[in-house]
Amino acid sequence: MPKQTLIDYWSYSSMVSFLSNPFAFRKKYIMKVYDDQTSPSALAGQAAHKALEAFYNGKSPDEAKELGLDHINNTPSSQVDWGKTGSVEEVIKKFNFGFNSYLEEVKPFEKILGVELKIVAPIETLDGEKLSLPAKSYSDLIVKNELGEIEVIDHKFVSRYTDGEVDDFAKFIQAMFLYYTVKFKFGQAPARIIYNECKVTKNRDGSPQLQPYSMEFDKSSDHATFYKLYNAATNNLNLPEFLFLPNPHDMFNGQISFEAFRQGVSGIDAPTEVQHKTEQIAYAEKNYVASAHDSNDNAYGPEGKIKAKLAEFGVQIKSEDTHVGPSITQYTFKPSKGQRMSKIASLADDVALALESKSIRIDAPIYGTSLVGVEVPNEVRTTINLSDIHYKTGTMEIPIGMDVYGTVHYKDLSEMPHLLIAGATGSGKSVMLNVILKALSAQNTAKELELVLIDPKQVELASFEDLPHLMKPIITKIDVACNVLDEMVEEMEKRYTQLRRRNCRTIDEYNAKRGDPMSKIVIVVDEFADLMMSDISPSAASMDVKAFNYNLMNHIRMGNGKLTQKATKNALKQTIEETSPPSAENSIVRIAQKARAVGMHLIIATQRPSADVVTGLIKANVPTKIAFMATSGVNSKIILDETGAEKLTGKGDMLYLDPSASSLKRLQGLYA
Repeated sequence: MPKQTLIDYWSYSSMVSFLSNPFAFRKKYIMKVYDDQTSPSALAGQAAHKALEAFYNGKSPDEAKELGLDHINNTPSSQVDWGKTGSVEEVIKKFNFGFNSYLEEVKPFEKILGVELKIVAPIETLDGEKLSLPAKSYSDLIVKNELGEIEVIDHKFVSRYTDGEVDDFAKFIQAMFLYYTVKFKFGQAPARIIYNECKVTKNRDGSPQLQPYSMEFDKSSDHATFYKLYNAATNNLNLPEFLFLPNPHDMFNGQISFEAFRQGVSGIDAPTEVQHKTEQIAYAEKNYVASAHDSNDNAYGPEGKIKAKLAEFGVQIKSEDTHVGPSITQYTFKPSKGQRMSKIASLADDVALALESKSIRIDAPIYGTSLVGVEVPNEVRTTINLSDIHYKTGTMEIPIGMDVYGTVHYKDLSEMPHLLIAGATGSGKSVMLNVILKALSAQNTAKELELVLIDPKQVELASFEDLPHLMKPIITKIDVACNVLDEMVEEMEKRYTQLRRRNCRTIDEYNAKRGDPMSKIVIVVDEFADLMMSDISPSAASMDVKAFNYNLMNHIRMGNGKLTQKATKNALKQTIEETSPPSAENSIVRIAQKARAVGMHLIIATQRPSADVVTGLIKANVPTKIAFMATSGVNSKIILDETGAEKLTGKGDMLYLDPSASSLKRLQGLYA
């Protein structure tokens, strides 16, 4: 290839300019016309870089900050595009906040090798071939960590953080330039580049202002992509009509075109003639690229297919143990160094495609281990029947379900202390309620445990109507259920009075002092949504009109009969509160908030986990949750505060949230 004469070397900024706008590139890097204006945010970032350069060269924080402020004040106003709202004061504010936040949160480095180094070096490929033009780089900080690895640190002062799941195009180019020039300078290749992104406005969620975005230098495919891009830019530097190369500053398709370029299927054919709004531009067809296991499916088991599919996205893993559970098989893998868990978790649908599975769930990581789990539904599901071996006499422990290791998990209802069960129709909620009621009634006598069962469907809990543990007959009518819940609130308050008189804090202390112990009470509500729908403003149909009129006249008389607007409003409000049926939600929340100490526990189930049913107060006060198969990720988030339940397979397949555990457990419910 003939020697290029327009420029002496490529740099990150010149290559990005060439890919983005060749006319701006020629003006700045060939004609040497430097009249570009900077933005207020960029000016604040430049000042912060000046200050950090001084700081890492031995200046005190105050001295470094002064140098940054000098840079702002000495920059001519004509060189800044202030826009409509920009000002020097706003720039100084962002600079001060960003610089102070950076110094507060950055960790000390083991050894600093260089600060703001300018390096020009030839690029030699991994195969030993030299590219035609050398490269030039500017590095903010080069350090050596405790493992002896070289790391390049780049300061970024940003208004938003880079998506950690995306290989950012512009940062990729900068990283490659730094890799080869730093390797040439120090004779050792850097292990990674860490972009320390510091947000110049305060995070509302209280998260750290300084968040790292790291790129590892151990993927040969990244180097091959860079060689291809470097050569393509060099070859087209002097052509009057250059190819349409990917543009890192194009917010609409720059990232997409980069991914396509990396996979070798990039580019569009430029039309020879364009007629406005009469012909569509013909795009070049993308060729089908086979996956690794397409050629010989029989040679790949499920583990091989998972590894091959993840490898297509640059995720390298090593096979570990396989665990076959009742409803799922869990394949475990150890990820290679530098792999982001969020990226692995986001590839669940791609792995499901490779396995031809309806749905899979990726547990990344499996907390307490260094492994990632891929959970694949079994073709044949094993039923675990509830039997006497699952009962623990004299306790309130409930058999929740069996995990992939064959272990049945139990949880004491007294520790929960309340339980929310939610999921789509047919997913296993009613069976779970049957298991809980059979276990509790078999483990406790009628004196030790009393049950209040609310069943708006009338048939789900009918098999328990002869239990001696029932405090009342099974409630099937909504208005009666609301009144019973209100009675349970009164029972709770009555029990607290009894505890206070005996100077006891809990029911266990009370029972230890009394010969006649106080029983535990478990309130079970099936299809809780029906009760929530009853909590609407009272109408004439649901109100005792005679009592309403009597109470209203009584309140008016108590106000000396003065029918002022304020007095009438207050009288109406008090009358409505007195004559309205009790609120199911209010009663549920009050019981959930304070009934634990007096031995009263709630178990509520619903097939419609929407935000107006599972409200914030209920979620906050019912910490233990079981999510069966949900119809959408939104419903899963309402139940568990995260997605995953929409990936379940139904028929007792559940995600169990134990507030005392660090992560969700996937279990197969027992059958009763």
